[in-house]
Amino acid sequence: MFQYDDEYILTEVYSAFEPFRPPDKDTYVDFESVRGRWNVSRELGRRITRSKMATCQLFSGHRGVGKTTELLRLKEELEGKKYHVVYFAADEQDIEPQDTEYADILLSCTRHLVQEIVIDGQNPVVRWLNDRWGEFKEFALSDIEFDKLTLQQKLGAFGQINANVRAVPQIRGQVRSEMNKHTVSLVQALNEFIEMAQTKLKGEGKKGIVVVADNLDRIVEVRDEKGRSNHDQIYLDRSEQMSGINCHVIYTVPISFLCSDRATQIGNLYDRDVLPMVMVRNEDGSRNEAGMEKFRELVKRRVRKVDPQLAEVMDTEIFESAEVLDRLCYMSGGHLRILMQMVQKAIDWTDTLPISQQAVHSAISEMRKTYIDTIQADWWEALARVHQTKQIKKDDLHHLFLLNRCVLEYREMGEDGELKDWYDVHPTIEQIDKFKKILASPD
Repeated sequence: MFQYDDEYILTEVYSAFEPFRPPDKDTYVDFESVRGRWNVSRELGRRITRSKMATCQLFSGHRGVGKTTELLRLKEELEGKKYHVVYFAADEQDIEPQDTEYADILLSCTRHLVQEIVIDGQNPVVRWLNDRWGEFKEFALSDIEFDKLTLQQKLGAFGQINANVRAVPQIRGQVRSEMNKHTVSLVQALNEFIEMAQTKLKGEGKKGIVVVADNLDRIVEVRDEKGRSNHDQIYLDRSEQMSGINCHVIYTVPISFLCSDRATQIGNLYDRDVLPMVMVRNEDGSRNEAGMEKFRELVKRRVRKVDPQLAEVMDTEIFESAEVLDRLCYMSGGHLRILMQMVQKAIDWTDTLPISQQAVHSAISEMRKTYIDTIQADWWEALARVHQTKQIKKDDLHHLFLLNRCVLEYREMGEDGELKDWYDVHPTIEQIDKFKKILASPD
């Protein structure tokens, strides 16, 4: 038996399963074999490295499934291949997810490009802002004349405008109104800047510029008085501008948008890709042992960060038994963040190690209660049909299922190389009495 302070170990393990923090390199697990051979280098990277033209890709997946982790790995890989990668999480400084339009995204991309790549000589984007300073200076909360600003202050003006757009709703509408008058000229100026930046970077041995705008999938869908979605307005109505930046660009988008009835239209305008679940279960509901083993490895690597010795005996010292850990892994549905959340919740129900079957049962019960609270009265039958058919309809209701993680998307590859996507309700929903009764109904 190991001698340790229970409270200390519980606190450290709890921290190791922080659900909103990308994993350290030594805790990363490669899930390619249990995600239908999905690999970020092949799915996203090769479109960049093998194309002689600028590419524009939309990347999606359920919230918390690991998109940021994969994008950061792609960033590191592309940088190793001599690309200059401008990565940013748009919701942290640039956009308000509850209220976002195309102008906000263009301004965000512009800001990060001009602030991260400083070029000598006349900057076309700075010149663009200079020509319109009379219209924009109030949004930067500055009365100083533009030509009296230093270059750093001129570049910082974009950040100040961005920050005010995000924080002040009144300014947000005014900036959009001005930006929409000038988006064509701004994209032209931005492309002139990119051309100059590419020349500078080429002299430094770089191959090109890649912009990765992460967390745009958090933009909440809203509809105007005509029923038109802001997602449609951004990615469809403004597709020419969104894909008109003359460097490689990756935007994250909500999974409900890519799996909608606009999928064909989206595919005609962009390259698109979805990061699927880890297959801890098969289409028939049985355990997928390869996927379960990958999730066990994930847990072990995180425990190892706390104590390497405990990681080797975690089935008895951290968890009451291997079966207790397996239940957590399976009931996550193959969703990484949900697994992290349920491990933390099980620790909340634990006073002394090991984490018991009862604590895990309580954690799963709380997750199930979350779904009971989420699911509306008229959702149950449609969810039952998804469970029975393993497919979804391309309508607003099923988009809500994806958005709320009531339904998860899986991908597997057959022995003949055929890729197959299928869907199922989250495993905890299957345990809800109302859901069971609908499944048992002869109708």
